[in-house]
Amino acid sequence: MPGFRTRPRRRSASTALPHLAAHWRPLLAASLALPLLVSSAPAAEAKTEDGPAPVWLVELVPGASADALEAAAHDLDYTLRHDFERVWNGVSVEADPATARRLEGLDLVEEVWSDVVFTGPARVGTTPDAPAESGAIPELAQAIETTRAADAHERGITGEGVKVGVIDTGIDYTHPDLGGCFGRGCRVVTGADFVGDEFDSDDPENAEPVPDDDPADCGGHGTHVAGIVGANGQVTGVAPDARFGAYKVFGCEGSTSSEVIMQALEAALDDGMDVVNLSLGQSFQWPGYPTAEAADRLTEEGVVVVASMGNDGEAGVYSGSAPGVGEDVIAVASTDNPSERMEAAFVPGLDRAIGYRVLDATPAPEPGTATDELVWLGRACADDASEGDVNGKAALIIRGTCTFKEKYARAVAEGATSVVVYNDRSGPFGGAGVEDLGVPMVSVTDTDGADLRDLTEIGEGPVLEFTDETVLVDLPRAGLASAFTAYGPAPDLQFKPDLAAPGGGIWSTVPVADGSYESLSGTSMSSPHVAGAAALLLDAEPRLEPREVRTRLANSAKPVAWGDNPDLGELEAAHRQGTGVIDVIDALDAEACLYPTGVNVGDGTEARTFELTLTSRERAARSYALTHQSTIATTGDDMDPGFHAAEPKVTFAPQELTLYPGQSATVEVTVEPSEELPLGSVFGGRITARPEGDGESLTAAYSGYQGDYLAIPVLEHPDYPSLAAVVGQDAETREFEYRDLEDGEKFSIAEGPDVAALVFLGHQVAEMEVSATNVDSGAIIEWEPEAYLPRSPGPGDAMAIHLEDLSAQRPDAFEPGQWTLEVRVLKALGDPANPDHWEQWTSPAFTLTD
Repeated sequence: MPGFRTRPRRRSASTALPHLAAHWRPLLAASLALPLLVSSAPAAEAKTEDGPAPVWLVELVPGASADALEAAAHDLDYTLRHDFERVWNGVSVEADPATARRLEGLDLVEEVWSDVVFTGPARVGTTPDAPAESGAIPELAQAIETTRAADAHERGITGEGVKVGVIDTGIDYTHPDLGGCFGRGCRVVTGADFVGDEFDSDDPENAEPVPDDDPADCGGHGTHVAGIVGANGQVTGVAPDARFGAYKVFGCEGSTSSEVIMQALEAALDDGMDVVNLSLGQSFQWPGYPTAEAADRLTEEGVVVVASMGNDGEAGVYSGSAPGVGEDVIAVASTDNPSERMEAAFVPGLDRAIGYRVLDATPAPEPGTATDELVWLGRACADDASEGDVNGKAALIIRGTCTFKEKYARAVAEGATSVVVYNDRSGPFGGAGVEDLGVPMVSVTDTDGADLRDLTEIGEGPVLEFTDETVLVDLPRAGLASAFTAYGPAPDLQFKPDLAAPGGGIWSTVPVADGSYESLSGTSMSSPHVAGAAALLLDAEPRLEPREVRTRLANSAKPVAWGDNPDLGELEAAHRQGTGVIDVIDALDAEACLYPTGVNVGDGTEARTFELTLTSRERAARSYALTHQSTIATTGDDMDPGFHAAEPKVTFAPQELTLYPGQSATVEVTVEPSEELPLGSVFGGRITARPEGDGESLTAAYSGYQGDYLAIPVLEHPDYPSLAAVVGQDAETREFEYRDLEDGEKFSIAEGPDVAALVFLGHQVAEMEVSATNVDSGAIIEWEPEAYLPRSPGPGDAMAIHLEDLSAQRPDAFEPGQWTLEVRVLKALGDPANPDHWEQWTSPAFTLTD
């Protein structure tokens, strides 16, 4: 049970996404979260002598209770914080790492998990009010037309009588589109603030929640999500007559914790929510993490739970988030809207307005002001030559190679009065991580940037005149999977995501104080489309169970073309789109169902067989024919996959069948992957039951692994595992810095410097064991193994096992002398009793002194 810390790499500007945190962060946009061993436990990493003890989630064995734990652990120094009996078989406790280790050793304790951090969304900025137009603002209208929710409204199906819980940053219930009030008789009928405005679980000074009864939103993200679910005013959401429960789990800025989210899930259950939306999560996670298990428990209690799949699509396969990867949770991928509304700047040299975004946290340009003349500076990385004199001018820069922070600092240092960065790929983008130097920095699309650059090269000296208006900007991946949307499957190969909805470029409500409306992107925006769709189904058929809601939505979803080359006619990977984009009308009109909707066919190279059950809800007999469409396969490096279009051979037994009213029949499906499909590929396809006549087709999807899943390497990396000396910790970012060990260097147990093992995980692991061996005496110190760890997000990311943390959990275990550290990992789905399923690394010897 060692204390692990994550070592984030510094990502280049080219990885930034609109309104999304960087990849090495948990979702509202997405992240690496580790169980008991992790740095993500804020108190464990930030604890000072007078600071709070870390919080742990203690999972109990079946049948055990909090009272039984207190009786068994009466002699241990810990504080019981919360009993999650209703949603998870466990409790949260406050204890030092050594006590947490002893708790995990009790017979009635199944597992002890770190209370990991969920990084919050960027605080919504001030955007001009929407222009005065009749009817709904186009982008949300486009989205609800894509999903055909608007057609349901024409039928009078609007979500009336259905309660949707939004677990997020709260809701601005004063917003006229969300009812304008809070409490009985209002649209936001109930809710609570579980944390307080100043809460930030990643900040030791503000890591203790200060709850109250007012879920007012000071961050903005939750209000945007609620608007997509059910705004009814200047914009129209998916279920405009649904009511809300507002469960605030983030402060105005910063992070929250698993403990808080699980309390909110519990409250949503107690308050009788019919649907719960979670536009948040932890990337690269396993289905067994407590937040995923708690979400699954709600579905057992009759609540439809919908969650974001995550925004780490650019980090490759197996990048989905918990709780979305929960077995019974509806995990939602994102497709791009046809267009996105952005703030507008008029460019006289182009005689038109262009859209722009302000990059956090630089100052926003004031409407009515203008930039100085733009001068082309180039890529503006530290080693690049300046391609123009920007002193007293506005710098035009292209995105890529280095961070926004580096580009911005370079331009300001050379005297730029403002900075304009244009995309090095198609479409708009956003970003963060920039230190405010008093100069505005905005981003524009690749096409607008190229036009501005053309003007600079002919000496026109274009300027941007900032307005209080907005402009619609076409999105290049309209109707295709968003670049950020995460890939499944789950680490246990469970089929994920379940389905998709629009999430790229969605104009919705934000707090009135922040401008009332704004366009945001992310699976945070696609998830509430599905939560709203669930509300529409429950409005039409209140007795539907959560499984039936998921089945109806998934069966009726429409396929998404492969976005990297749509002209080829291939479909997007099943493990990225699920069964496709929801179609509310077809879900409402379905007269049969095909179950399960998502199937994991496992690993291997031979044919795999699985069963689907087709059940009729019609009043007359109907014949069906089974068909198959393959989807693009991902192959090669999990973190930077390639693609392959080899067609599998698929057979059905029977291929055609007739069902009478209420009858069910089982279809045996056999999938034989193509011999051309490379080993290490994740492949999939869509199985469709096509009815005779004019009925609605029903679709299920599957995914599988080609080859031996246990052959995926975990500890292979040119630079890791390795030993390093801890240099220090950045007070603001809390990132640690490391250096290589010096020849003959010694480490004082009492005074430091601390030594750490840097470990890269090339894939999720089922278990990790850490031990230390005294080279002189042969004495071995072992820590409790840790289960279900996420993989490293990218090729330069490593977790750090600090000797200081190990020592804190086993006080006085280390003594002066030469030592080695050993790390053993059990591969995903591996058998602990099989030595071939483990990988192992032993460090070089290092010397400890008093």
